[in-house]
Amino acid sequence: MNMILTSSSFLFPLITVPYVSRVLSTFGTGAVSFVQSVVSYFSLVALLGIPVYGVRECAKVRDDRAKLSKIVQELMMILIISSGIVYLLFLVSIFLIPRLREDIPLMLIFSSVIWLSSCGVEWFYQAIEQYGYITVRNIIMKLVGLVLMFSLVHTVSDYRIYGLIVVLASYGSNLLNIVRLRRYITFCKPRELNLQRHLKPMLVFAVSKISSGMYTQTDIVLLGFFGTTSMVGLYQLVVKIKNLCFSAVNSVGQVMLPRMSYYESKGGRRKTANLVGKNLSFLIVISLALISIIVLNAKSIVLLLGGEAFRGSALSLILISPAIFLASVNTIFTQYYIATGKERSSAVIDVVGLAVMLIYGAVFIPMMGIRGAAISVVLCEFTVFVIRSVMLRHLLIEVWSSLGIVKAVFATLAAGLVAAGGSFLLAGLPVVIQLLVSSVAYLLVDGVILLVTRHPLCQYLLLKRK
Repeated sequence: MNMILTSSSFLFPLITVPYVSRVLSTFGTGAVSFVQSVVSYFSLVALLGIPVYGVRECAKVRDDRAKLSKIVQELMMILIISSGIVYLLFLVSIFLIPRLREDIPLMLIFSSVIWLSSCGVEWFYQAIEQYGYITVRNIIMKLVGLVLMFSLVHTVSDYRIYGLIVVLASYGSNLLNIVRLRRYITFCKPRELNLQRHLKPMLVFAVSKISSGMYTQTDIVLLGFFGTTSMVGLYQLVVKIKNLCFSAVNSVGQVMLPRMSYYESKGGRRKTANLVGKNLSFLIVISLALISIIVLNAKSIVLLLGGEAFRGSALSLILISPAIFLASVNTIFTQYYIATGKERSSAVIDVVGLAVMLIYGAVFIPMMGIRGAAISVVLCEFTVFVIRSVMLRHLLIEVWSSLGIVKAVFATLAAGLVAAGGSFLLAGLPVVIQLLVSSVAYLLVDGVILLVTRHPLCQYLLLKRK
């Protein structure tokens, strides 16, 4: 179900991004992306790491309605208090920081995200593995957003309307989560709640989530301060493409945390390691394929999705592509830390990640603009990847034989040569045909080689079907 949701995340941007990029151009898309990134900082603080902490804690007691109900209510109460405080700080920041008050209406539109993300209890439905509901709900809201976008967004001056549609399509469905909550929990009296028991363990998750969330948004925020709105507009297309590919690679990994937490609560450490190995094998194959297709077809992808105005972002797309693999591995490692009760170590690494991203960004963005932002992201993810790999070397040694790295790299190189040859021969044709033929040729050769060499992922899928 999560892969279906991810597929919809691919299909809708393929429709919306080309339209929005051409209608709003670099200014409109840049303004929306900058404000969205700034508001996400405040939203991260308001959430206090509960989207991760809540998944783990609820997954442990999902078979006990009474305990589950109490935990959900306690966490919701904490979120309401934190969101109120953070929202006031946000309003003060708008009027104190000149760059933020340049577009107050757009800031206020996106400020609703602070409340919608906090009150949406998405973490609860992930904990009880209601992926069917999550998928259907998100697809319906995307369809609503799609209709509204084509109906209301027609000129550059409509960028604020587009911002409102983005908020509605991304977070509007969270209101349905509250209505549906009574099916799964029983609301008890406020005096029976014990908020304090969550504060200490939640602090580590808050530090971790805020740090990791901030360093993934720092590139756009720093570019907004050091560069221009048009530069942000060029770069936001690169980030959207990177995030789409990351979602595809991490479509399986995203559902790991509740299952690993459940295994750990039952003493199934070996099952946890096996799950990590299978997901690492999956993301290695998929991420290498996506990175190769981006490197071979960056110009075609940018022209297709953004148009001529975004031609200058092709090189940045190539530069940022390794982050697809690095960020996906870091996500799986983070989930393993949390499921096994090592969230403190994960939080420390996330703080380091935020620090090095600020350093890399401050050095490279003023010098190289959007290319510097792309390089900063890759260097940051690589630094975090190295630290996590060293600290989890025992896990990597345990699952190494199931990863099939050598076979995956060999298949990637062979498929890349074939696809590159195809792109060279089709150089004069429209970009859509070049991209389609190159991608299909790559995937066919890559898939055949993986099957012939009996890659562990292929073996697992074939045996699973039998």
